Amino acid sequence: MSLQGRVLIVLVGLTILGVVVNLVRTKRLHVGYAVTWTTAVVAVIALVATPPLLDTVTWTMGAIFPASALSLLGFVFIFIALISISVQLSLLSNRLVEIAQHIALSKATVYAEPAHASGENEAEIACGRTARQ
Repeated sequence: MSLQGRVLIVLVGLTILGVVVNLVRTKRLHVGYAVTWTTAVVAVIALVATPPLLDTVTWTMGAIFPASALSLLGFVFIFIALISISVQLSLLSNRLVEIAQHIALSKATVYAEPAHASGENEAEIACGRTARQ
């Protein structure tokens, strides 16, 4: 890989690190995700900035050019990141369902208790009408 390519990748990496720090500072990015992105960017910078390490990784992966090895590592990282985000979205979706069920059950118990005590029937409650209206 040429010196210009290495310098460009290091500069882009440092810019991404700055963006990640700013997003964490403004509370627009969760710290756990920031650690993941920071680790990935620092690893790429270290890999690109150390030619013997890059050559070793390229040879280990069976690639001819270092750019091919970096592309493969990038695809693997993107795949892992997508799986991680999918897991987090699934957890949030499950929590949302639990919250919605809890709210529905608490509202059902609130509406059911006064109806039996005041003599209102369930049809009036379902329509939103009560004896007080």
